[in-house]
Amino acid sequence: MFKRIVLAALSATLGPVIIIALMGLRLEAQIAPPTPDTPTFEAASIRPAADTGRRGGRGTPGRFQGFNLPARQLIRQAYDIHDAQIVGGPDWLASEGFDINATTGDKPPAQMRFMMQSLLRDRFKLTFHAEKRELPIYALVVARSDGRPGPGLKKLADGECPPPGARRGTPPPPDPNAPAPCGSITFGPGRLLAHGVEIDQFARAIGGLPALTAFNRIVVNETKLEGQYDFDFKFTNEFGPRGGPPPAGAPATPAAGDDPTLVTALQEQLGLKLDARRATVDVLVVDSVEKPSEN
Repeated sequence: MFKRIVLAALSATLGPVIIIALMGLRLEAQIAPPTPDTPTFEAASIRPAADTGRRGGRGTPGRFQGFNLPARQLIRQAYDIHDAQIVGGPDWLASEGFDINATTGDKPPAQMRFMMQSLLRDRFKLTFHAEKRELPIYALVVARSDGRPGPGLKKLADGECPPPGARRGTPPPPDPNAPAPCGSITFGPGRLLAHGVEIDQFARAIGGLPALTAFNRIVVNETKLEGQYDFDFKFTNEFGPRGGPPPAGAPATPAAGDDPTLVTALQEQLGLKLDARRATVDVLVVDSVEKPSEN
């Protein structure tokens, strides 16, 4: 089954699946508590998840609906950070999901994540402070010494794909045999299919899919490749057909298949590689948080 990643103020999937945000995963993030002037939802209902078998979110004009969303995921999207940049907090922050039904009134979609910040403050009683810590990261770099990308990256002509803000209407249903709309990525088991995507987006997609790539690190684009690209990236999931990291203590055994593992596929198909490094990163340290009361 293929899912689609679409740029948005608060990214939402096209169905009952995990929310993936293609926002700027920055080493120096603006991690600060909301102020009295931070936008808020017009109204918001939060309840323990009724169906723990699905997870996702859907944004429509004037409304946001979330299904089985953990508070940790809300923090990631509200503060535009990677999961590795969240430190501390109780176990339920990641393990327990909530159903959210919120209305935005006449506020523009670009304010969605700020409304989520206020929701976390007011309903989850989230308090935190920011620190700088050294964390392992990956730098996405060009593998070839001459700086050329691999055969799987096709650069588009200038103007062939309009910027995200110029798109209108609802994207068509995902189709693994058709190109994704400009600026989006369709993903499925062992495959990423994109049309008109910048390499920054690709790096953020890899770093934001630990369930698919089985690592939890920020990925920073250092390829210096500019413009928009098409690619159909195929690889074997190193951690089994369903994705996700292996059980604690278990060896990382590649799944059987004809496609190379992700790291090898990056170099062979796209001419890119992941360079393991350490970097000083802004992190959000949870001081206190509470489960919201139902309403």
